[in-house]
Amino acid sequence: MAKIHFVLNGKGGIGKSFISSLLCQYFLDKEESIVAIDTDPNNTTLLNVKALKAKFLQLIDDEGKFDVRAFDKIVELAFEKKAKNYIIDSGATTFIPLIDYLKENEVLDFLTSNNLEVFMHIPIVGGQARDDTILGLTQLTQAFNCSFVVWVNEYHGSIIKDNLEFEETKEYQAIKEKIKAIIYLNALSKDTFGKDLLELTSKNLTFNEAMQDKSFSLMSKQRLKIFKDKAFIQIGNIL
Repeated sequence: MAKIHFVLNGKGGIGKSFISSLLCQYFLDKEESIVAIDTDPNNTTLLNVKALKAKFLQLIDDEGKFDVRAFDKIVELAFEKKAKNYIIDSGATTFIPLIDYLKENEVLDFLTSNNLEVFMHIPIVGGQARDDTILGLTQLTQAFNCSFVVWVNEYHGSIIKDNLEFEETKEYQAIKEKIKAIIYLNALSKDTFGKDLLELTSKNLTFNEAMQDKSFSLMSKQRLKIFKDKAFIQIGNIL
């Protein structure tokens, strides 16, 4: 069964493209075929990671308007079933048009009825965007039925608020029956892990490429391996 992975939330700068890249790299490490699709017209972060060979979905027409019908190409690609995994990186600007498209066309029901498994990967973050990202998660779980994976990304700060972990909040308790799993990208030292991850992403490299790159020190490579292994173990527990 082919799997379709939508990575989405309405806030920008919360790690959607990084999570999309992690998923792509995990599947490639397992020697599973992928099709990666970047739908962000403003920041083609996933497309820029050349090793992933992502496709760019053009959503802006010649008049500068969203061409919602362009989303049809995602469904058409999935139905070709040339890959085992399809990863769709949705930018903040494409979030609302994509959600409207999925609802209006009953896309998720159409996909699942044709033997395609649908996952929605929803990043939530600490810091100022915490409440907005959790609200986005809640709205998505109310709107759709599929396998929801929550990614707790603590790069911008701890998710804890009022001494409550995310799983202790009333927001989580209200939707927990619809959550397949939670993956934690825990806060790490910004002076070590943070700088290494920033260098990795700014150079548009995969973890495997960084391991072969002489510009990364031995300890930088060690820290990147630690991060990768922790993330991949969690992904492997659910996919």
